[in-house]
Amino acid sequence: MTMQASNFLQKALQPMKGLISKMKSLLQTHIWLRRLTISLIAILVFVIVYKVLASIFGWGGPQYRTVALEEGPLAVTISASGTLNPVKSVQVGTQVSGMVQEIYVDFNDVVKKSQVIARIDPREWQARFEQAEANYILAKRNHDNNKRLIEKNFISPAAFDQTLSAYKSAKASLSMAKKALDDTVIRSPVDGVVVKRSVERGQTVAASLQAPELFIIAQDLADMQVETAIDESDVGRITEGMTATFTVDAFPGKVFQSKVKQVRKAPINVQNVITYTVLLSAQNTDLKLLPGMTANTSIITEQKEKVLRISNAALRFKMPNTESTADSKSGSRSASAGTPGAGSAGAASAKSAGAKPMGTGPRVMVRKVWVLDQSGLKDKPVQKTVRLGLSDGNASEVLPAENGETELKPGDLVITGITGAAKPSSARPAGPRLF
Repeated sequence: MTMQASNFLQKALQPMKGLISKMKSLLQTHIWLRRLTISLIAILVFVIVYKVLASIFGWGGPQYRTVALEEGPLAVTISASGTLNPVKSVQVGTQVSGMVQEIYVDFNDVVKKSQVIARIDPREWQARFEQAEANYILAKRNHDNNKRLIEKNFISPAAFDQTLSAYKSAKASLSMAKKALDDTVIRSPVDGVVVKRSVERGQTVAASLQAPELFIIAQDLADMQVETAIDESDVGRITEGMTATFTVDAFPGKVFQSKVKQVRKAPINVQNVITYTVLLSAQNTDLKLLPGMTANTSIITEQKEKVLRISNAALRFKMPNTESTADSKSGSRSASAGTPGAGSAGAASAKSAGAKPMGTGPRVMVRKVWVLDQSGLKDKPVQKTVRLGLSDGNASEVLPAENGETELKPGDLVITGITGAAKPSSARPAGPRLF
């Protein structure tokens, strides 16, 4: 009886168990749906908050490359290459022809004035001297004899004049032969150092219209100079006494101090390019510098010890978002240029703005730069107008602002480039397609 009751109870509760299991599964399904909904809502809220914060603080925007303004020296230089040479160098030659019999000095030898440095074979010139000496002795004897005879009126005055002329001619020939014989001995004309020897022993030299070169003697290697070729467009800014520096490849880490000694007025024309020679002093007390070295010179034409410097890369930077606006403005300017009276109006506005005419003072340029403003929550670029003075090619001088413009100060960040933002593609220029 009990077994039957339990079986009946189980059969009665079996539908209830199925219903309960279905309710449990449905309840579990609603929990996952609720969790999914909550997750989606959280993600959506996070994205909205991120977008709002990104717009406020500039997250995810373009990254700007900046350079800080700084104070420091600025110098405008003219660069050129030149050659080191002794201030005084003497080319030693010979006035007689013959074979080089002896050479007594070599490269780098120190010589004294009148020191014998070489000798030409003297045999030919010795023979000419002896012949001239014999002619002189004969002419002198004839002249002495005729002198005694003319006193006794044994000969005519014309015969006496002939012997006198022959005597003086023989004397002059003897002097010339003696000089030629003495010229076979080559002597140093100055104290100095032999920097070049152009002949060897046994070599024959021929003296014609131009004396052949035997030696080059530098008088003082401690006092040298740099001969530079300056273009005609730059020579007007150079005056004597300007400070200059130069380097040589033999000592790449050493900078030699110099000054402008002379600006030669003789032009040099090489393939229709006009240059002028400028001499720079070069003290060589330690004798490190050698003649013929190539010197890379820099002549300082203008210099200021403390100015506000801005990188020239900031002057070349253009904001991509403003290129289209600039193009439209340039189009309107070109359209207005064709209107009568536009040029006079522009000139009048420039005059009213206080622009200086050319040639009345130092050159001042007005340019626009982008400065990164960090005063707010978000860094933003701000365009400002600057007045520029000197420039050395890498940096320029920032002059004080005028007309109520905001003045830049040391530490301000100027924009030189953009990273992390797509640059707009440049439009194809108008015109026929050639290829």
